[in-house]
Amino acid sequence: MHSDDVGARGVVQVERLLRTIEADPQAPRLVAVTGPGGSGKTLALRSLQTLYARNGNGRGRPRDDPGDGPLIVDDVHALGDDAVRRIVTAAHRPGAQVTVAFRPWPVERGLGELRDLIGEHGTTVSLDSLDRGQVEARARHRLGRDLDRAAVDALTACTGGVLCLVDAVLDGADGVGPQPWDRPGVLAAWDPVRRLAGVGDADLPLMRDVVLAMCLGAPADPGTLTTVLGHGPTEVAEALQHVRVSGLLCPDGSVVPAVREAALATTSPERSDSVLANVLATLEDHGTPVLEIVGRTAGVTVHHARLAALRTRAAYEQVDQDPARAASLFADALAAGADGEALAVDRARSAALAGDVQTATRLADEALAHATGARAADAARVLGAALAFEGLESHAAAVYRPLADAGDVAAAQLWSLAALATGRAAGQHPDWPADGHPPSLEDGSREAMVRGVQQSLEGDGMVALPTLLESAAMLRPRGRGALLPDTPAALAALVALHCGASVHAVTTLREAIAAGLGGPVAQPRHHLLLAWSSMLDGRLDEAAEAASLAERAAGGRYGTRDELFARAIDVGLARRSNDLAALVEVWPSALDALVRRPPDLFGLLPLGELAVAAARLSEADRVSSHLEQADALLEGLGHPVLWSVPHHWYGIQVAVVAERPDWLERHTKPLAAAARESHYAEVLSDAARIWLQVLGARVDPPAVERAARRLVGVGMAWDGARLVGHAAARTPDRASMVGLLQTARSMRPARDDAPAPARRRPRTPVPTPAAKPPLSGRELEVARLVVDGQTYRQIAERLYISPKTVEHHVARMRQRLDLHSRGELLAHLRGLLAQAPVG
Repeated sequence: MHSDDVGARGVVQVERLLRTIEADPQAPRLVAVTGPGGSGKTLALRSLQTLYARNGNGRGRPRDDPGDGPLIVDDVHALGDDAVRRIVTAAHRPGAQVTVAFRPWPVERGLGELRDLIGEHGTTVSLDSLDRGQVEARARHRLGRDLDRAAVDALTACTGGVLCLVDAVLDGADGVGPQPWDRPGVLAAWDPVRRLAGVGDADLPLMRDVVLAMCLGAPADPGTLTTVLGHGPTEVAEALQHVRVSGLLCPDGSVVPAVREAALATTSPERSDSVLANVLATLEDHGTPVLEIVGRTAGVTVHHARLAALRTRAAYEQVDQDPARAASLFADALAAGADGEALAVDRARSAALAGDVQTATRLADEALAHATGARAADAARVLGAALAFEGLESHAAAVYRPLADAGDVAAAQLWSLAALATGRAAGQHPDWPADGHPPSLEDGSREAMVRGVQQSLEGDGMVALPTLLESAAMLRPRGRGALLPDTPAALAALVALHCGASVHAVTTLREAIAAGLGGPVAQPRHHLLLAWSSMLDGRLDEAAEAASLAERAAGGRYGTRDELFARAIDVGLARRSNDLAALVEVWPSALDALVRRPPDLFGLLPLGELAVAAARLSEADRVSSHLEQADALLEGLGHPVLWSVPHHWYGIQVAVVAERPDWLERHTKPLAAAARESHYAEVLSDAARIWLQVLGARVDPPAVERAARRLVGVGMAWDGARLVGHAAARTPDRASMVGLLQTARSMRPARDDAPAPARRRPRTPVPTPAAKPPLSGRELEVARLVVDGQTYRQIAERLYISPKTVEHHVARMRQRLDLHSRGELLAHLRGLLAQAPVG
């Protein structure tokens, strides 16, 4: 017998049995082969029969033949008591060779005695469904070729591993077009219920009804099935037990998918509709939760008004808890015949919250074209939010504007927010029209969010932060169900990052993530802003971790707005790691993200980071037009201090990196002017002044340390340490240099002891002479950075040592390795580093 002919766990048992028979075909032997219908019992018996015949024992006797020789009987469970007693008698004879096959149920008195006898004195082989590996082997055996992984998975899933069904599906494979495991109804003409039931024609209709009811969502419960089918409880219980032992159900009690397809395809629509109505009514009468009902009927695709209504109800229940599931349930409701036009806005909203922005945009746009009144307003709010996710704030404003002009309060607030984001101060509306009902949490949060952004434009903007934090707190109970163009937590974090209060950004973002605020679509943004805060503070490992969480939350595809932040973080991490190769690698995608999004108020931070990187790569002209648009945007809003200060700080960094002192004045003057109103601006202005002195080789160590520590105090530890490192590299006084380097080291975040997460170029390993002495830990650090192509000054800034110390380390390495040229040194260092642990 081929090892692919029986169930997964029975294979080894059958093969072991065949080997023992072949070794001693005349030995007495009692064997029971048991398993559900279609599991391969008949195939196993044929293998034994063939083996006995090959060894001169005959082909086995018929069921009622009392003669000598092996007795092989299939389907013993279907025999009458007299026939079973004759088999039992034969099994008691000395030297008996009896092999029987039967299903696990029903067990009559005589069959029970036979089972006990074989269990005590013989061998029992239990056949089960095939596992994935067995299905793969079976397919190879039947088709003469291997199936790919996806095909094996599909074949296993649709057949439940039932051998008989696997063979039936494989028989339909012709290698042309969709294969039978990939298309529905493959067994429709084969009738697996009749094939596997093992009952007479009189009992078959009730078994079909039991299977049909389970296909339509009824649980494998005799009481429920009795109510659904209207038969007596004893009949139904017996029919259900037959179904269970016929290979028609999966281990979890559900109907095997191929059987379900066949049962539904061979049942008239009228009968299916009637049974489904009974199933739904019975489940509702029993108090079954609506989510459980729609879960049980998930595979039902017929049009049915009651089913459509239940799925719609379940979808509404899930919008706030699980938007992705809600979107799926709305789609299922449509498949059951729900009104697509009536559900279009709700489908768009759930899709938007779930992060499927493209689907949300399409559905909301279609709904807006046909809806009127309140539904049109709802569609506009969804469409505006979806456009904002894609960084199209001006288009979002255009969507909100007609409704705002018509007196829609929510639309007026959202239009104002979009107008402010794109630099139109006319978007401010301090008094909103009343609409006659008490505000909900979302209404109050939305109003506070817009008010907070307006406040950020006044004075130092700090009053905006508590307002936005209040807005986030109000919306938090709504969790995943609040759809807005941006979350108040994200805006609060942006304001905090623009005014040096990153601790508040971190707190509110973590609370928003824990609450699922804004649904799955908002989670990448929250993680990215957390990453930004960590990056500014020099905690590069935490920043990289948060950015990875953002990418996972986005499912690998960001909206345009989040894409810009994600790529700017890539650039920022590479720049802060002094990894030029990584910076060059990530720059094209970062530039592409910048080009695809017009500058707006809430995207100034990534623009600034990319501007500095562009200067580092001598490509400042690639971002100059965007910087000009940002200047115009801020001018249109009256040069708000809060939003302008980081913009000017980045502008100073660009001028320094590009070595363009003529660019400095346009940023140092407004920064100094803002310092009269803003503590954050005063810290940055002071740091900029000290930095320019350092670059001119005028180093005042106490002033440098004071400025650096103030930068640390506003969440910019990396910039503070970098300022001190620059000063240490430029002071001629050795004592001052040592003191400054110690200060720089003290500013390194505790979790940033490991190498920064910038990408490294692959190194070519070169054999290292065994006689050469190993390098010290510090020398290995220097060596890695030398091999990466960094200058002595860059290495000094990275390791918080002086360029002279770097030069000393390199000279000592060359001396210890007895090397004379730089090329020889690089080759040997690559070899050493290939064998040394990275750390």
